Amino acid sequence: MMYCSRSDLIAAFGAEELIQLTDREHASSINDDTLDKAIRAAQAEIDIWLAGSYKLPLPAVPEVLTRMACDITRYILSGDIGEDHPIARRHRDQLIKLKAISRGQASLGLDQAGSQTARVDLVQIAPGRNDFGDRGRW
Repeated sequence: MMYCSRSDLIAAFGAEELIQLTDREHASSINDDTLDKAIRAAQAEIDIWLAGSYKLPLPAVPEVLTRMACDITRYILSGDIGEDHPIARRHRDQLIKLKAISRGQASLGLDQAGSQTARVDLVQIAPGRNDFGDRGRW
């Protein structure tokens, strides 16, 4: 299963930008072959980081992973841009997130098999209880 699609990229960045990034033959349209190669390259880059934590391919793609894949695909299509370019910064931010996921410091909300996990770490607040004693008096 692909992490992002042509329509995801159009929704994120607009068709005009994708034409600029993929139209190397000056046909004034999105070059699907170029786009597909970049999407696959982005997926491979993401899989490197997820492989140690999740069984691949994932049965479902979380929205956060689609956003990551869109940013990485855009970076790949952008070619040689400076490290301070906004596209390069977004790519770097996504890699930081992927590294955190691979180290177990962040999660996609999936178990190792790729299924949605139940949230068990939520804080519960009950009115009328004071579990901290009478510390309010100074």
